[in-house]
Amino acid sequence: MRHNLLAYRIAISALAPILTTLFAVRTLRGQEDSAALTQRFGLGPTETGHSIWLHGASNGELHSARPLIEDLREARPDLGIVVTTNTVTGRNMVNGWQIEGVRAYCAPLDLRATTNSFLTRHRIVALISLENELWPNRIVETARRGLPVCLISAKISRKSAKIWKRMPGLRSKMFSSVSMIAPQDRGSRNRFKALGIRERQLAPIIELKSLYRAADATPPALPKPRHAIWLAASTHEGEEEQVLDAQVTLAASDTAPMLILAPRHPRRAPEIRAMIEARGLTCAQRSRDEQPTPETQVYLVDTMGEMPMWYRAAAATFVAGSLVDKGGHTPFEPAAYDTGIIHGWSSRNFQRIYRDLDTSGGAIRVANAAELADAVATMLENPDHYIQSAQQVISQTADLAPLVARILTLLPSAPQG
Repeated sequence: MRHNLLAYRIAISALAPILTTLFAVRTLRGQEDSAALTQRFGLGPTETGHSIWLHGASNGELHSARPLIEDLREARPDLGIVVTTNTVTGRNMVNGWQIEGVRAYCAPLDLRATTNSFLTRHRIVALISLENELWPNRIVETARRGLPVCLISAKISRKSAKIWKRMPGLRSKMFSSVSMIAPQDRGSRNRFKALGIRERQLAPIIELKSLYRAADATPPALPKPRHAIWLAASTHEGEEEQVLDAQVTLAASDTAPMLILAPRHPRRAPEIRAMIEARGLTCAQRSRDEQPTPETQVYLVDTMGEMPMWYRAAAATFVAGSLVDKGGHTPFEPAAYDTGIIHGWSSRNFQRIYRDLDTSGGAIRVANAAELADAVATMLENPDHYIQSAQQVISQTADLAPLVARILTLLPSAPQG
């Protein structure tokens, strides 16, 4: 059976009552506010001026897009920017930036009615969608009004490409509605072309996360100098054991650096603390307001939203999600805070940049706890060498100007005078 836009619309409409109930329950439980429920149906005040619609899934994508948002506002101050996201935390983060002319809402459901209500109320002149946010009604309805649709840092995995390949009718309608697509990497570019994207639609490859700009972040007073502190950032289950085994080795060395351990999911803190104590390592835990002392070997920072502080505090950072098969987390954030980068064998999420960092001496790749301990000891001896090498590599990938210029050509002309 050929899947087409009508079949998708029937399916998404059938899901709408379920989604409505889910969001209503979240509102009643206090997990979301009532404004979020209203926004998901494209409702709200009618805007007086025209706006660009920029959509990203959540905090990470939108934080990476902040330089793009700021540059577009500077280039076209006559246009507002309406940002939508799938999460309340993402919405609140963008509104917390307090950028003039930028407003954030929870994204409307991908129904024709909600999409058109949103387009009308906010007087949208263009849609910019980030990374893997491919919503057929949103894309098709925007283009149907004669408005440009841009997919920026667009990403599509092999698995997702196989799914889209089985839906030729829907895929063709959606991708033919796209004005411009700037892929995130060469693999995504090739997969988009195989799915029907034309050469004229393609813009140069760009990884928005490479544009990450460091936030103001001052770490608390710690008992060791920065060159004697290393960070394990956003660790997953299966990684803490390897990180802690490395710290056992390092703790017995002459330098005896302190480890700041920041798990991806703070709820796992009790089991992680048990691992720490089972290895005979001394521990302070941030959620318990335990202050690290000169004798503390592991500072367990089981909190949310504080990672910039820990990047600032550490001379070397193990970027997690890479000693287990998670594909690795971004190297761009730690690099922005001038900390050296160590990563594991799993790096498919940022394969190109990690390859470039490794070959240029801007990062160290490890495969196990023993190699991690050696890498930390090596990097702490001369962190500036690795930090400077990484910045040179990243600076070559972070040119936003050509992308902004291409987007500007698609926007309506600015009013004269």
